[in-house]
Amino acid sequence: RALLALLPALPATWAVRQLIHKSFELGLSEELRAGLDAGAENGRRLLRSEARLFNSELRVFLDSNGKNLPREFDWIRLDEYGVPRERSKNFHGEEAEALLQEVANVLSQSQDREALLTLRAESRKRMSSLLTLESGYLLASKTLDENFLADFDATIHAQQLQAGLDLERERLSRGFLYPFLLVYLLLLLFSMILAGLLSRRLTRGLDVLVEGSERIGAGDWSLRLDPGGRDEVGKLVLAFNDMAAKLEGQQRRLLDLQKMAAWREMARGLAHEIKNPLTPITLVVQELRDRYQGDDEKFSNLLSESGRIIEEEVESLRMLSREFSEFARTPEMKKLPSDLNGLLRDQAHLYGSVPVQLDLMEELREFEFDSEQMRRVLSNLFENSISALEGVTNAQIRVATGVSSEGHAELIFSDNGPGVPDEIRERIFEPHFTTKGSGMGLGLALVRSVMLLHGGEVRLEEGPGARFRLCLPMEDPS
Repeated sequence: RALLALLPALPATWAVRQLIHKSFELGLSEELRAGLDAGAENGRRLLRSEARLFNSELRVFLDSNGKNLPREFDWIRLDEYGVPRERSKNFHGEEAEALLQEVANVLSQSQDREALLTLRAESRKRMSSLLTLESGYLLASKTLDENFLADFDATIHAQQLQAGLDLERERLSRGFLYPFLLVYLLLLLFSMILAGLLSRRLTRGLDVLVEGSERIGAGDWSLRLDPGGRDEVGKLVLAFNDMAAKLEGQQRRLLDLQKMAAWREMARGLAHEIKNPLTPITLVVQELRDRYQGDDEKFSNLLSESGRIIEEEVESLRMLSREFSEFARTPEMKKLPSDLNGLLRDQAHLYGSVPVQLDLMEELREFEFDSEQMRRVLSNLFENSISALEGVTNAQIRVATGVSSEGHAELIFSDNGPGVPDEIRERIFEPHFTTKGSGMGLGLALVRSVMLLHGGEVRLEEGPGARFRLCLPMEDPS
């Protein structure tokens, strides 16, 4: 594979070598060298002319006893210690400060003050000179033409470059092949290493997916993998997490349905066992009262009172048996296109003893669900909230509807009551679990049963107060 990768380098090497050779011939021609030499010499000649003119103007200035300095000059007057006292209007900034620093260095080192007359501080942009006056010094400076300097620098740079190329011409021409192949081999090696790293990362991501699939298969439904990025493997991991979440939800609903079926079977057996002896007990009590013909008024009253108590308890057991039988019977789902918002308005009107705030999503379309079973769900929720709100100041129930990100209809039922204590939050949907003084504790169990049979779910969320979120799949009426 490496040899195959190197094959394209051979014609590329020959073509680039020919191109370099022709470029050398063009760039190192005698005509170009002569033009660059002439341009550089003209630039130096102009610089020397500017220097002579600068010096002559300074001599005129000295001959006039420090008067008539040309207008194009910038200047700074210094005292005998080199401290600036006065300067021309535009002579400020970094260049001026750099010149002053150089003047300070010269003044601190020079013993011959007359030698200061020959001081030159030249930069690429200006010519400068320090002049000795009767009462100190004068730093005079003149700015050079920037366009001329730029052209001169470019000419000198081109001349130096051509000279360097001319010296290295043969060596570059002979030694081009080996550096080119070395660079090509380094790029090939880098590409192979990069390909290995990418393939390793890809296989590592796939290994993680395989391991995750095995753990999901072993029953670890809560497993979620780290995507690690936004590439194709990351998208695959996100899809895996989404699948795992859906499987976890389905498994949870399946377990809930299994638990509900077990509770129903137990409720059915309890209802049967409770109901069987009730009729004989009632008949025996009635027979005892009817057969007593004695005149002991005290015993007769005791017998009547005992019979009444037994009949009341029997009636309570009958009611319990009926509730167990009702819970044990799996409701037959009759899904028809229905309006959830309309059903909520009707139920809120029926339970008017507590103010009900409706925040309904008017755009919520009709969809198929069993309206009768949902009516039972809402009745249980309203009754639980009304019971929990007894004695609460400014009691209120809030009902809201919307659509979840999964496209399911959502119903949020909440109140401002005391809420559900943390220690019983996990048990409130269990059959026959209640914190109220009355009832069999089957209301919320029935709510969960109906939601599961619809393919949805019900969750208790954090308050304040009790807050239930019900999700219903929105099946198309068509």
